[in-house]
Amino acid sequence: MQEEEKKPLDLSEYGRTDLIFDFVSTYYERTNISRDYGTGESYSMTEVHMLTRIADHPGITVTELSQRGNRTKSAISQVVKRLEEKGLVEKRKAADNGSRTLLYATPSGRQLSDYHKAYDVEHGAAFDAMLASEKGEQAVEQFYEVLACMYGYLRKKRENSMREKCGREASLEEEPGRDE
Repeated sequence: MQEEEKKPLDLSEYGRTDLIFDFVSTYYERTNISRDYGTGESYSMTEVHMLTRIADHPGITVTELSQRGNRTKSAISQVVKRLEEKGLVEKRKAADNGSRTLLYATPSGRQLSDYHKAYDVEHGAAFDAMLASEKGEQAVEQFYEVLACMYGYLRKKRENSMREKCGREASLEEEPGRDE
C-alpha cells in the first residue's frame, strides 16, 4: 500500500480558516458515532461526556450543564432523558427547593463514566505520542495551550453573540406599536 503523499499546508488567511473548519467538522462528526467504552454497549461521545459531568458533579442541574457545555438546555435535556432511559442517570428534586431537579449518575452510570475516562486517557495518550513523534514533545504542550486559547476565544464570541441577541430581542419588545 502506497503512503499518501502529504500536500503542503496552506497557511494563507483562508487556508487557515478552512483547515479549522475541516478539523471542527471532522471532530463534530466523531461526537455522534456510537462506540463501546468497555461495558458491552455503545454510546455517543456526547452521551458519555454528559454522563461523566453528571458523575463528577453529583446534584448538577440541566442549567449548570448547559452553562458548562455550551449547549442549550433543550439539547442537554434530550441527552439527559436518553441517559435516564438507559438507567445511567436519575433525577431528584432538591430538598430545599422542590422546583429544582438535580441529576445523579446511577451505579452503572458511574461505572460507564470510569470506563469512558480510561478510554479517553488511553486515546489521548496515543494522540500525544503521535504529535510528539511528528512535531516534538514541546508541540504537545503548545497544542493544548493553543486549544485552550481557541476555546476561550470561542466562548467569549458565543457570550457576546448571546448578549447581542438578547439585547435585540429586548429592544424589539420595547418598540411601541410593534405587533407580533
